[in-house]
Amino acid sequence: MATSNTEICSRYGIPETLIVQVDTREKTPITFPANIRIQHPERAGMFVVLPVAVQKAKLDYGDYRLKEFPTCCVIERKASQLELFKNVVEHKDSIRQAKAFRRLSACEYPYLLVEERPTELFKVSAKIRQPDIIIGRLSIAIAKYGLNLLWIPWGNSPHRRKLIGEIILHVMLGCAIHKKMDILPVLV
Repeated sequence: MATSNTEICSRYGIPETLIVQVDTREKTPITFPANIRIQHPERAGMFVVLPVAVQKAKLDYGDYRLKEFPTCCVIERKASQLELFKNVVEHKDSIRQAKAFRRLSACEYPYLLVEERPTELFKVSAKIRQPDIIIGRLSIAIAKYGLNLLWIPWGNSPHRRKLIGEIILHVMLGCAIHKKMDILPVLV
């Protein structure tokens, strides 16, 4: 018996079109695929394809979320060593960022996406003389605010940015619907 996307979406609380909200303050936003393929919740080896739309919105906290699940999974993105340094080390900005992390921690699944390579975080530069402080402060923030760390240092090519978009889309959707779905094992 075939089931339609509408029936499956209705049964599991999955929107028929996923709307990713991107904060208006994101300077170089991640791109998202036009469609996402998720495993069919009832049939191993089958998939459901859902269209994806992107909407700019002024978010109260974080940079990315699903419109239909605004407080479930929110992702805050940090793109570089300098951004992390300013956000967690420099006094004035670290106070603002701590408040932002506190607001982010109010959602059910708060994520911090770091796009910088670990080796780059430890590089000394004219602006950052003690880069190891970044990791220490970042670790404290993750523990204090209960953030999940998603580390994807793939660079800025359009193809890679779309892959990052697909990954975080799966993460956000997985967090939103996990209570209604049993994840079926994939048989190889």
